[in-house]
Order: sequence, then C-alpha cells, then structure tokens
Amino acid sequence: MTIRKQSIALSISIGALALGLAAPAQAQDAKADDNAEVSLDEIIVTAQKRAQNLQEVPIAISALGAEKIAQLGVRDTRDISGLAPNVTIVRSVTGGSGAAISIRGISGGGSESFGLDQANAVYVDGIYIGRSGATALDVMDLERVEVLRGPQGTLFGRNTTGGAISFISRDPSQDLRIAASGTGGNRGQWAGRISLDTGSILGIRTSFSYAHSQQNGTVDNILQPDNAKDPGARKLDSFRAALKADLGGTGSIRYIFDYSRNEIRSPAFQLTNLADGTARPPLVVDGQAGVTQTQVAPVQQYIAAATFANPACKALAVPDRQYRSQICLDDDGPVIDKIWGHNLQIQNDFGGFQVKLTAGYRNWSARNTGSDLDGMGAFQGPMFTSASLFNGMPASLLAFVPSIPAVARATIAAAPVPTTTQSLFDTSNTRHHKQFSQELEVSGKTDSLDWVVGGFYFWEKGSELNYQNSGFVLDTNATFLANFGALGPSFAAANPARYRLVPTLGLLEYTTSAESSALYGQATWYVGGRDAGGLSLTGGLRYTWDNKHMIRQQSGATRPSTPATGDASFKRLTWNAMARYEFSSEVNAYLRAASGYRSGGFNAPDTTQVGTSTLLPFDSEKIMSYEAGIKTELLDRHLRLNLAGYHNNYKDLAVAVPVPTASAGVFGSRIVNAGKVNYTGVEVEGQAVLTDNFTIDGNFGYVDVQYKEFNIPTSGAVGSPIVNIASISKPGYTSKYTGNIALNAVFPLPGGMRLVGRAGYTYESPKYSFSNSISAPFNEQVRSDARKTVDAQIGLDRIALGGAQAEVKVWVRNLTNQHQFVRAVDFGSLGYAGGFFSEPRMYGATVSVKIGH
Repeated sequence: MTIRKQSIALSISIGALALGLAAPAQAQDAKADDNAEVSLDEIIVTAQKRAQNLQEVPIAISALGAEKIAQLGVRDTRDISGLAPNVTIVRSVTGGSGAAISIRGISGGGSESFGLDQANAVYVDGIYIGRSGATALDVMDLERVEVLRGPQGTLFGRNTTGGAISFISRDPSQDLRIAASGTGGNRGQWAGRISLDTGSILGIRTSFSYAHSQQNGTVDNILQPDNAKDPGARKLDSFRAALKADLGGTGSIRYIFDYSRNEIRSPAFQLTNLADGTARPPLVVDGQAGVTQTQVAPVQQYIAAATFANPACKALAVPDRQYRSQICLDDDGPVIDKIWGHNLQIQNDFGGFQVKLTAGYRNWSARNTGSDLDGMGAFQGPMFTSASLFNGMPASLLAFVPSIPAVARATIAAAPVPTTTQSLFDTSNTRHHKQFSQELEVSGKTDSLDWVVGGFYFWEKGSELNYQNSGFVLDTNATFLANFGALGPSFAAANPARYRLVPTLGLLEYTTSAESSALYGQATWYVGGRDAGGLSLTGGLRYTWDNKHMIRQQSGATRPSTPATGDASFKRLTWNAMARYEFSSEVNAYLRAASGYRSGGFNAPDTTQVGTSTLLPFDSEKIMSYEAGIKTELLDRHLRLNLAGYHNNYKDLAVAVPVPTASAGVFGSRIVNAGKVNYTGVEVEGQAVLTDNFTIDGNFGYVDVQYKEFNIPTSGAVGSPIVNIASISKPGYTSKYTGNIALNAVFPLPGGMRLVGRAGYTYESPKYSFSNSISAPFNEQVRSDARKTVDAQIGLDRIALGGAQAEVKVWVRNLTNQHQFVRAVDFGSLGYAGGFFSEPRMYGATVSVKIGH
C-alpha cells in the first residue's frame, strides 16, 4: 500500500476534526440524557406502508436503528445474517455482492441465474432490487433496517415468500451536518467515509457522501505474491447524493443518486473431496424403483499421478476439510461490480388521503475476469482424444484393430499419449442488468380505519456471458473392456495412460427480460376505535401479472444454428388476513394467515424441449402461511419480549439441482419444482435493561423443514417412472437453529463522554448446499460447519470537540478466530467438491467525528 493511499482515510478524519474544533460551541443536552432513567427506545417501522411502533405491527419483524447499524458495521445484506431469528445469509461463490438469503427455511436455492427470481426480496428506499448483487449500501446513511419474516405478498408483492429485507436511509438534514470516519485494521484494512449535509437552502436540503474501503486477502495464494490480490481482497469506492424539498407544506420530493464500484477477489476455493470413480448403484428410496445416481469420474487417481506446474501445489491437491491458510489459484482475477441508480419519491397529503409515488432505475454490470474453482493450480497429465486412444499400445495388439492399417501400427505404437496442462475447473463471466420500477400508493386513515391501495410496475433486462473451462477424467480401460471383448483385458494391461483428461471449453450466453405489474389494497379496522385498544382486523389482496422471456445463444462447447427461446406468463392472487388484540399497552397478540407467490421462469443451462429450440419454464411457487405471535413490553419498558410461531405449506418449491452438463460442455444447475414442503418454526426476540449501565438483546429461531413430495424421474430416459424422494431431501442454505445474544455496556464519564462496549455471540447450525446426494454425490460431506462467532468492541463516544462530537472505538470480528466451512460446490459427475471458509479474525480501530445532528 502506498503512503498516499494510507493517508486518504486519515485525512478525512483529521479534516473533519479541524472543522469541529473551529466550529462555534453548541448547546448539548447529553447530561439530561445521562441523568434520565434508562429504558428501551420505541422502534418505528414502515412495514405496512405507514409509520408504526414495531410492537403494534401484527407480523414478525426485526429492526435495527441507525446507532445499532453503525455499531455493528452493517454494510450490506450479508451483515444481517444471524441478527434476526431464522435469517441466514451466505455470500456468492465467485464473490461480488451476491448472496443466498434464507428466511424461515425458504431460500432462493443459491442460483445466480437471471432467470430465477429471489424468494426473499431486498428493498432499498422503497425500490425492489431484482438481483441481490445490485445493491450499493456502503455509502448509505442508514436510518434503519427492517427484516420482515413470513410472506409479504400483499404490500411487498411477489418473490417475498420467505420474507423481505428493507434498507431505509435518513433524509438530508435541515441544518449543516458533517460526519467523517476513518478505520485501520489488520490484513491491510483501511477505510474512510465522509458525508456533508448543506442544510436547508431555498427550501432544498441536500446531502453528499463518499466512502472508500479496502483490505488484503484472507488466504495466501502462493501463486500470487501481492497480498492485495489474494483471495478475499477487496476495494470499494462509493458516492451518493440526495436532496429533499418540501412542496407547499403538505408534500415533499426526494431524489437520490448512488454509484458504487466494488473490486474483489473471489473467496479461496479449497478442495475438500475427490472421487475415485467407484460406481454408484441406483438408489432405492422408500421401496420405490431405483433412482439413477450421478456417476463420478476417477479424479483421485488422475491427480495423484499428475505433474504440477508449481511443485508446492501438489500437497494442496490432496483434499482436506480442515482450513488451509495457503492455497493455489492459477486463475484468480478481480470481480468488478459497478452499480448506479436513481430513486425518486414524491408524496403529498391531500387532507383526507395521501399519495406517494416511488420510481427507480438501477444499472449493474459485473465482470469476473477469472475464478479458479479447484484450489490446486494448473497440472499436467495425459489428455484424451479419439485419435490418440491407441497411442503407445503394442503393435501386436493393434493388429486386431481393423481400422488401423498395417503401415500405421509401428507409428501409433511409438507415439506418446498427448498431455494437457490446465485446471479442473475455472470460470469467468460478464453480466449486465438494468431495471426500472414505479409504485403509486394512496393511503388514508380515520378514527377507526387505516387503508392503502396501490399499483406496481417492474421491468428488468439482463444478460450473461459465462465461460467455463473444465476437465473430465476418463477411465480408458473401461472403454477397452466394454468394446473389445476377449482382447479388452490385454488392451487394459498394456494401456500406457489409463486415466486421461477431456478438456472442455464451454460457454453459457443468454439474455433475459421480465415484466411484472400488480394492483393491491389493504385495510385495518380498529373495532372499538383507534385509541381504545382491544381488537383490530386487517385484510389485504394483491393480484400480480408476470411475463418472462429468454433467448439463449449458447450453452455448451458449440454454438447452435438456432438460439433457444422461451416465453412464459404467470399470474396469481395473494391475500393477507390478520387479527390483533391489545390486552393492555404492554401486551398484545396476533393471528395471521397469508398467501405468497414466487414467479416461475427459465434456468439458462436447462435443455430445450426434445426436437425443438424451445426452453421449458419451471412453475411458480405458492405458499400458505399461518402465524401466531405475542408482543410484550414489560417492567416499565425495561423488558421487550416478542414470540412467534408459524406453519407454512409450500407447493411447487423451485430447487436448484447440480448437473454436470445441462448441455454438453457446461456445468450448471437444473431448476425443478419439488412439490410440497412444510415449514414449522418458532422465533423469540428480546431486549432487557439490566441496570443503568447494562442491557442485553438476543434472538432464537428454530425451523423444521419437511419435504412431503419431491418427485423426480428414475433416469433421464423418456417415460421413466417418477419417484418421490422427499424422505432424503434437504433444505438448502438453511440452519435449523439460529441464535444471537449480546451484552451492551454504557458508562457515563466526565465531560459528557461515555464508555461504550458490546460483546455478541452468533450461532447458526450447519447448512446443506444441495437438496440431495443423488445428483450432488458429496452433499453430506460438504455440509457447512456450524457458525459460532464472537464479536466485540469498546470505545469512547460523545467526545466534545468544540462544536463537534467524536468517537473512538476498537473492535474485533470473529474474536476466537474460528475457521468455519460456509458454502460448497459439488461438481457432480466431474468427481470433486470444495468450498470456502469464513473470514478469519479481523480487528481494527475506527475514529469518527460529527458536526450537527
């Protein structure tokens, strides 16, 4: 790192400190806060399109306020994992901003194909983000994060069958405000962030923010001498501008522009399993007809005899589930995400009703210049070609092959088996995505009624160019034994290279587009009046229309003369019914029934309809959810305890199943509709004030996932019998148990300062990456480790610097330096599997300063 780079973050903080010291002193009321009795703050959320106390919303919802967001260092959706019950989030395999989100056991299956929608929606300032990689949160001034669990099909629409995560930024300040922070830490971490609010000028408030962060890699790639280019390294620059203007005293207009450039190195892919080619017999499930299992290549034998370009990499070619601090990646270029977008919100209060328009456009481009997904570097070994099958065989045996002329036998017998130098699997891709959405909502309220009606429109278009370079190990002895009768054993005994690699360069190229529109309405009736407490009833409806289109130019090693195409339409009515009863201002309970819908679509690598160039869509998913909960705020707001129990009936669950080649030459995944699945779970969230100095917060989640129907054919043959493999199916990317607990401490100090600290523990039980072992042979072996993470921090805040306030804190993530295996890839018939581990211990110090509020 150059001295110039190191000075940027420092300069941001020092400059803001100087501004703070030079600013005129301002009145402070921290003393009054310190003398007040500590109690839990009220949490305001907008989960039902209006501002409400979280305790009064009859759904399961978790919320993080601005102070907690800053304290926890929430940067994107992945930082939410474990902070709400039954919510787990795992990062993308090849890096970037993508993630596999699971809420209440329901996930998107981990596929990053543009043809597959998410099961859990992400919203940023009211804009639905069609692809998880297209968020840009690092530069946002977050006011709060809301995590809604359970189907949100009425107000948030399709693709929220598991739930929704909503990020809400603060409005530009009415007054001058300057905030800056600088961070330094281990592994080359440094970051700087500055934001400026100009205050109200001619009735217009504006804010501008810039952020930079970077760190070195977390695992040493011995083929790469630069730590800044090791796996896990990243560099991010973001800019954001926002303005808000009042309109006639009853309305407002808000506009936001954001831009982000994220350059990362993919996480270190470590080899964990190699197959030896042992035959896998048909699997009999519950006495039904045997199901053909994916046969695996004899990779273990080939790799054992291979010559490595770097001898140090040979030891890393031995599979190991234990964490390695060194790895060999011969193709590990940067993954560069560029994201930008516009957000426009116009609202006005007309007295009897309010109108709000939210419109947004987002553009995301991602370029992965190369990811090595075998962790062993390049190697050299025998290569298979049809023309060289008999090379090196004795001329006496070649005499029994009619297709070989007598004059060629000596030449072929003396010819060596050709060799190849490459990896088992590496990939690169280029993606482009753009989306436009707008939503118009009209709402109102009376003494006994809240209501909202609205319309929603969404359009997106995406394209992907994905190159895949793979190697399939072929046992040529099997060829001789199967095709040369009595001479087969002689050829096998004389074979100079039994195991040979078939190199394949494949390409997946496609373009997809989609449109969605919806009409919705919801109303809440306060039976005895809004302020009377007692019973309130809520009902809502939403009707959604979806249209999907895909053109696939290539999926495999050769380009077809005619592109494959697919068109599909889906529509669905979803509804929501809730009853809430307020026993007192401290205790209320609710019942909820809701339906949800996740649109169907196309999986780009899937094969076409037999004899045509038509892509076949997978069906939409449907969910019926039942929930009961109780929310309490007791002991004069010193204890908040919320409980929820739920049961979901899911139909036509779309699951990504790995297949070696959806078309020849490409490793991909096939989307199938599993049939019926039941989810049953409980959730507990709590906060308590222990003393004036200590508070505690935590959550616990449990989900039991039971497949009732998972129907698949016994083989790939047309007309093969269908069997139900529900009893051996596993939920992907889902933890049966989740939990988080944290102790918070605040001690007042002279001069209005405070000593603040937090220590937290997060637990997530192991997760499967695939639904079964039939097509993912190593599914059981590559199940993730349990997450057991301790984070801690301590610091001083409210440090008076003239008219400014400063804060200094030291922090550590993963205090005990756990190395947990978090996500896997099973390459099916290619015969190996691997994955990556969690980040090691990260620690550092942050200095921040703020002028204004």
